[in-house]
Amino acid sequence: MNEILLTISSFDDIIEEIQILTQRQDNRIMEFRVRLKMADTSILEITEIFVFDLNKRKYSFQWMNENYELKIRWDNAPHHRQFPTFPHHKHVENEENVQESEEPTLTEVLKLIRKATMVE
Repeated sequence: MNEILLTISSFDDIIEEIQILTQRQDNRIMEFRVRLKMADTSILEITEIFVFDLNKRKYSFQWMNENYELKIRWDNAPHHRQFPTFPHHKHVENEENVQESEEPTLTEVLKLIRKATMVE
């Protein structure tokens, strides 16, 4: 969890508000959910769940506009087997527009948002 918070803090130039929704850890599971309100008024909801004894990670990075309408969601829910990147995929602008995606890191997602929202 500390690593996630450190990553988030390194993007304070594009993040206006951090709202921790869930933060728990025990010997078996670490679960972290946070909502970031971005400087451009968009929202990024982050879900990271690690199951230590199974060495499994479940993630979702859902980037939305200020009305909570989907821009992009990256996740690894085990569906969309048609992609060579299974289970990793992304939904672009709506739930039906599903595309293959490599497994992103939080840093990669925040860099993409920074680049997309930079005003020259």
